[in-house]
Amino acid sequence: MKIFRTWTFCWWEVGIIKLCLISLGILFGLYFYDCLVGLIWLWWTLFAVTSIYFIVRMVKEEQREARERKIQTVL
Repeated sequence: MKIFRTWTFCWWEVGIIKLCLISLGILFGLYFYDCLVGLIWLWWTLFAVTSIYFIVRMVKEEQREARERKIQTVL
């Protein structure tokens, strides 16, 4: 049995995995509410940092693609 082999998933399988993990997070949040509510600042910080990271990454990618399109039109 190869536990650490490479996996390839279809888009709908990734959606099912995400749904599963979101459900697990909600269940843990409900079960451990008293422990987690004291760390609400941490969850907001994690949300803000990861959101900013992906927004910056998306903007940089868009700028790079725009530069490549501009170069292609010049040639």
